[in-house]
Amino acid sequence: MKILNENMMKYLSFPDSDVKKINFSQKNKTLKFFIEGAWLDLEDGQELGKGFLSFEDWKNLTIRAYHSSIKKWENIDIKKIEHLNDICEIKFAPSSVSLAGFSKNCGLWTEWNIENAKMHAEFEEISSCIIMHDLQ
Repeated sequence: MKILNENMMKYLSFPDSDVKKINFSQKNKTLKFFIEGAWLDLEDGQELGKGFLSFEDWKNLTIRAYHSSIKKWENIDIKKIEHLNDICEIKFAPSSVSLAGFSKNCGLWTEWNIENAKMHAEFEEISSCIIMHDLQ
């Protein structure tokens, strides 16, 4: 497993990787996004296998969805969380992170905004393999 601290997480992206499940406890202030893969854009870049993003002890957590038909954002009750189908955007700002993608349930563009959380990520490392072909 490759363990990424908060600074390393800033270099993650999730091309063509779905969110498989979300473990969420408002009471314990724990949140994990389980993802089928990731790309770490450090040095020459590295493809990563299955893993998760972990957020704990946040100060504030909000979820909102965008209704394009009426061009308005709607706050989502945390008790009725909207699971993301994928993570299209991840943005880090001082003391906060925003994850956005399309909701599995309603299909709307949905943002999770997390403030002042302890965070890290863990992903399986994919060994690189070079295939040589005979060129004639």
